[in-house]
Amino acid sequence: MTQKKYRYALIGCGFFAQNHLHAWSQNPDVELVATCDVDFEKAKLATANFGGKAYESAEELFANEDLDFVDIATTPPTHKYMVELAAKHGVAAICQKPLAWDMADAKSMVKAMSDKGLPFMVHENFRFQTPMRKIKEIIDSGAIGRPFFGRISFRTAHDVYSAQSWLVESERMIIVDVAVHLFDLARYFIGEPNTIFTSAHRVNPIIKGEDSATILMDMPDASCIVDASYETRSDHSTYPQTFVIIEGTKGAITLSADYHLQVVSGTSVTNEVIVIPDHGWTSEPWNGIQDSVVNVNKHWIECLKTGRTPETSGEDTLKLLDITLGAYESAESGQVFNVGSLLK
Repeated sequence: MTQKKYRYALIGCGFFAQNHLHAWSQNPDVELVATCDVDFEKAKLATANFGGKAYESAEELFANEDLDFVDIATTPPTHKYMVELAAKHGVAAICQKPLAWDMADAKSMVKAMSDKGLPFMVHENFRFQTPMRKIKEIIDSGAIGRPFFGRISFRTAHDVYSAQSWLVESERMIIVDVAVHLFDLARYFIGEPNTIFTSAHRVNPIIKGEDSATILMDMPDASCIVDASYETRSDHSTYPQTFVIIEGTKGAITLSADYHLQVVSGTSVTNEVIVIPDHGWTSEPWNGIQDSVVNVNKHWIECLKTGRTPETSGEDTLKLLDITLGAYESAESGQVFNVGSLLK
């Protein structure tokens, strides 16, 4: 008996969406039915390379296609409209992060999908990177005991603006672009925070938002420092790698440059270099991120098959958005933000 293929459409065919298209093209469980972009040439190019029918209008796409799910890879201001359009047509959705700029819009999206009983996942991909899954596995094994401290860091001077020009004009930048991923990793590794405190700055005068931020997350019996910068220069570029330190009552985990992983467990010390799977279309330095897209897609399809709730479901993402928006409130007020305040 032939396994059913899930019919999907991709909305948004820009820079990062190319990773989505490549990753989906190697997934045997899906069939690309359509692509859509307000820049019709991008949609047509995606269709030429990956198949399906090109659309300029999302409304027209939903009206004409029979879909099992839609992959929304547009910019944040369009997410609410696209997700609620999917809900209106009874189509499950996976949506790029950040889900929204404000909590009201995010709650509206989650409610729209929930009211229709539709699966809904946010493309929060950092936790799906191969090294991060390995770290989580080690923590869960008990090898380092109970985690009590973490530092999760993403620092680079790589030109992120040429391929993503919207970042230049965005009044909120590195916290919603990168730190949101690091917040999710902190939750994934250590747990939910009670409070956060943020210091954020704009270093590059050509942009409108912050390009450097440090956030202290206070958890029950633990703390974690999250720091992100697009103005950190080095003689060895590690973009787009994330560095991790997790200290526990019995040991520690350190993920450093070029995916070097050290684990101290009691008197034992092990060192290895995490090998990122090669998918044929992936290439350095993006391979770690690209591989995570493959893993996100696999997780989403597994959830559709089994009825499982995605790890980064819409409901879970509300918690992450509360932290992310709270980081801005803290930066602007100079005060500690009580996590959960925006969920009430």
